[in-house]
Amino acid sequence: MKRPGFSRPNRPHRLRNTLMAGTTVIAPLWITGWVLWTLFNWADRFSRPLIRPFAAIAGDPDWYYRGIGFLLTILILWVVGTVTTHVLTRRLLHDVREAIERLPLVRTIYSPVRKLMETMTSPDKAGFKQVVLFEYPRKGLWTLGFLAGDVPFEDGRPPAHSIFVPTAPNPTTGFMLIVPRNEIEPTGLSVEAAFQMIVSAGVAVPPTLRLPVNVAQEGEPNGGGSIERRVRIATEEPSPRWTEAST
Repeated sequence: MKRPGFSRPNRPHRLRNTLMAGTTVIAPLWITGWVLWTLFNWADRFSRPLIRPFAAIAGDPDWYYRGIGFLLTILILWVVGTVTTHVLTRRLLHDVREAIERLPLVRTIYSPVRKLMETMTSPDKAGFKQVVLFEYPRKGLWTLGFLAGDVPFEDGRPPAHSIFVPTAPNPTTGFMLIVPRNEIEPTGLSVEAAFQMIVSAGVAVPPTLRLPVNVAQEGEPNGGGSIERRVRIATEEPSPRWTEAST
């Protein structure tokens, strides 16, 4: 007997719900496995040419077992990392980097790639200072970005900030904007939490993320007094919350 106001979903609806439930389980596992498998194949192919000369010396130039190149790549990364972090070699590596960055054509590629890799592999220690919100591409739409640096004005006023805006769901690509300080709202989010939200295309919203109070409510013109608030912020002294990020 059916209860009043209650109707059981039909079979196509139940089938769709079942398939979607299965997709939510399988899709993340499949994507994770595909990414790991792609990285494995890349690492395996990276070191495979180094094995061929030794295989030729042993009498079989075609000798190779899948996975040996991957292990050799891990070993190379470990050795290079150990040498890089050794106190006696830091000065030498610094001199080598400076020599490379003096080359006219090479420096235009090497220097930004090196800085980007250092930032992406250790975002909380170098490069990104804060996770921020600002209105882009128009007023009323908010974009999540990473505060990367300061851009001074000619007249000596408090500097604007360079903001890296990653694309979703691939945060390794994006674009850079220069935004005035008074148009940026700190979020208090960690870089890791922000990356998780971006990779999930906005599905995994951090529970601590809040929009600023000046966001217009339904039926309110001009952002509910946001213009007056922006004028006040622009004429006040820099807020203490930027002291750490700007130093």
